[in-house]
Formats: sequence, structure tokens, C-alpha cells
Amino acid sequence: MSILDNLGQSLNQAVITLGGRGSRLKEITKEVPKPLWAINGKSTLERSVKFLKTQGINEFIWITNFKYKLFNEEAKRLSTLYGIEISIHKEDYEKGEAGSLFDILDKLKDEFIFINGDIIFNLDIIRVLKFHRINKSQITFITHLTNHPEDSDCIIERPNLTIHKYKLKNDKKEIKGFYLGNAGLALISRKAILICNKYLIKDKKEISLFKDIIISSHNNNLKVFSYNTSEYLKDMGTPSRLKKTTDDLKQGIVEKLSYLKTQKALFLDRDNTIIKCPEGEYIIDFDQINLITQRVKVISELATKFDQVILVSNQPQISMGKVSWQKVIEINGEIIRKCQEYNLNI
Repeated sequence: MSILDNLGQSLNQAVITLGGRGSRLKEITKEVPKPLWAINGKSTLERSVKFLKTQGINEFIWITNFKYKLFNEEAKRLSTLYGIEISIHKEDYEKGEAGSLFDILDKLKDEFIFINGDIIFNLDIIRVLKFHRINKSQITFITHLTNHPEDSDCIIERPNLTIHKYKLKNDKKEIKGFYLGNAGLALISRKAILICNKYLIKDKKEISLFKDIIISSHNNNLKVFSYNTSEYLKDMGTPSRLKKTTDDLKQGIVEKLSYLKTQKALFLDRDNTIIKCPEGEYIIDFDQINLITQRVKVISELATKFDQVILVSNQPQISMGKVSWQKVIEINGEIIRKCQEYNLNI
């Protein structure tokens, strides 16, 4: 057994937050909470439980508020059906997606996965756990490509995959270089919650995972890492997203994109393939980005035959001292963002 195999064992707890009222879907779901709404015969919550069970997770904590009794009945059914343990924490009042983590500290294991109950996903959890442990991370949060950074919680990574910059979804910050959005799923060490408990604003009524746990931990020098994946992670919390996830489930896309499956990848060079770079010159700032638009459109069509598109680029100007590695990461992020305008998702 390799060291990686040893690093990938013993994650056995998932905390699923289920407190939202689902007001944006109310015309469709009526009085049924979003996580309990059946999509192609199975609720989002049951899909999460069933999949996490296949990844070795047998203990669940559900955080509830709205329609508590319905979740209580569902817990009885799913615990029997899948042979798992489910405990329910009912909030005294709505505390946001992550506020109740501080109320259940005595129930949390040393490491646990935290997920919003309205997410459709298929993720190689063991791979995330190995990444978490190799980096000795206290919080590893999942990031993925977003096509709307202007109204998303986003980050720009450092070379070591920690956070360089971040923007909250309500911020009016410049979006250049931002293409990684928070996916609403994280692997968290209990110690991180204990530390967060010391510096979070105590009278704040609602606590979010990204702003109040992830970013606050980063700002207080905890070890917080971004795990960027092209696997399927989408919330179904609006009518358009519900339709999209329903269609994707029918077509088998959710399972197909998982790293538990073999992926078909298209590798792209950068300079003079998707952007112009005159001979003898180097791209060292945003204003030099000049997309080869017609070629990007052609590559976009080709990319539909692949599961993921990967940018590979040698940039000697870093070692020449003309530009920092961090700046190249931001330039690449802006190129990726511009390519999305032509449906090329890198």
C-alpha cells in the first residue's frame, strides 16, 4: 500500500446543510424543500447520501430548519435504505448555511465533508482527501469554472493553490483574472471550526461557508486550499438550473465527468494557438491579451468531443524576471474567462 493510499482513508462523516426555504423555486416545488424535490425519481438529498455512501461515508449530520418534520421522516427512510447513521440538528432560528457548525462541535469528527443540500455532484472524494492531507490543509474548498464571476464568490489561486485574491458575489471589484467559483462543498478539519469560533462575530445571525468560514480562515492565516476540479457540481436552486441539472442527469453527464471515470482531455498550447504573441515578445500584462477569435471558435467546436480542456504553456519570462508567476496565473485566468465568451471552457 502506497503513502497515497494511507492518506486517503478514514473520512466517514458528512454534514449536509438543508435550512434554505427555496423561494426561487417555490412556483415549481410548492411546499417541498429543494433538497427533497425529486429529479428523475430521486431527490437531490438522496442522491448525495447514496453517492457519499459509495465513497465510504456512513455517518451524516443534517442541519435543518424549514420543514424539519419532512427531513426527520426522510432520515428514517434513508438510514434504513442505505444502512447509514443520520442525526438531525434543528436550528433555533435560521443561521445561514454554516452557522450551526458551531452548535454541533461536539458531534464533529476530526475531518468531515460539508455540502449544501441542493447540489447535484459526482466527485472523487478520496482524491480530495489525499490533496487535503498532503497539503496539511485545515480547509480544502472545491472550486470550479464559473461563467459569471461578476455575481459569484470567486478566487484567484496562488501557485501553491492557496488564495491570492478573492471577491464576494456582491462585490463590485474588477473581475480580470477571476474564473474560479466556490462550489459550495468543502473538506473541513474540526480544528478549523474551533479556531473560527474564536474570531467570528458572535452576534452575526447568518454565517456563510465562503465569506465567514473560508475567507475568515484565510485572513487569519489558517491553511486554506483551493481544489479546482472539472467534475460535475451544480446547485439546482433556480428554475433554469433545475432544468439544466435534470437534463444533465438524463444524459449521464453528471457521472461521466467524475474523476472516478476515465476522462478524455484536449491539451492546448497558449501563445499563437489561442492568443497572439509576436515572435521575440512576451505577454506580461492583461492589455497584451489578443484572442485569436476565429481559432478559439473552431477549438470550441472541437472541445465538445472531450470531457475537459487543459491549457499547457511554457512562459520563460518568469525565470527571466520580466513577470511574476502569480501575474501569469492571473493572465491565464483572464484568457480562460475570455475564451468562455466563445463557449470554450478551459
